Amino acid sequence: MTTAPKILVVDDNVDNVELLVKRLRAAGYRTCEAYDGEQALEKVAAEDPDLVILDVMMPKLDGYGVCERLKASDATRSIPVLMLTAKREVPDKIRGLDTGADDYITKPFNPQELMARVKSLLQRRFSEERRFTEERLDALGQMAEGVAHEVRNPMVAIGGFARRIRDKLPEDSPLRDYAERILQEVKRLESMVEEIVRFKTLMISPYETVDLRELADEVLAGVAGSLREAGLRLERDYGEVGTIQGDPQNLRLALENLLRNAIEATPSGGTVAVRLEDLGDRVRLVVADTGRGI
Repeated sequence: MTTAPKILVVDDNVDNVELLVKRLRAAGYRTCEAYDGEQALEKVAAEDPDLVILDVMMPKLDGYGVCERLKASDATRSIPVLMLTAKREVPDKIRGLDTGADDYITKPFNPQELMARVKSLLQRRFSEERRFTEERLDALGQMAEGVAHEVRNPMVAIGGFARRIRDKLPEDSPLRDYAERILQEVKRLESMVEEIVRFKTLMISPYETVDLRELADEVLAGVAGSLREAGLRLERDYGEVGTIQGDPQNLRLALENLLRNAIEATPSGGTVAVRLEDLGDRVRLVVADTGRGI
């Protein structure tokens, strides 16, 4: 499911807050409110809004002070701030922008103009977040590729030499067992390298609409044979969960790994359960088993 952006409205005038909240909610946004500067900072910390509409003239701490503090903190610097004030003088606007405000609109404002500015600021923020995420994933991908390359080369040499040593040893030599163990560990490392390479390709997969119920059924169908062989019962409870935005390939891989771990950890006669829980703004996927655990 897609969560609507959350907007914090800050104004010491209750009527102004109610009007803005009404318009924002009608446009599909979630809202939270604050009525002075200090409360605004508390709300930002508690609610983590996607945008702040901030009045300038307020008690305790004015809008300029709030904006300065938000832009001075690494945790809140990226939150767009739309300054809202009755002051029309150019120096006042300049001061607002100098404190770090992303946009400025004067009262009385045109509701359509306000909503257009809100939409533009949110789009800008989400675009910047996507770009940052893509750059970070690209860096992680390069690191994963480098690690895989550096591990694979010595691993091939170790495996090759271990096979030659094993093949030259007599059948009854106890050293053959050591060589076999080396080859087993090399095989395990090969699997790990393949997972690293696989991880690199999965990191850049695009998000799309995913029906978690269908995805869970597909993965469960793939492990049904393993469940039967292990003598395990399967329980599933999907509730009323709908669709979400996500990467289906990554989700399948995560669920499959969780299920295989559960199957390996649960003795015959036990139960493996899959649950989907709707938590409002997110979905929890649970894989539980009756094994002893770690």
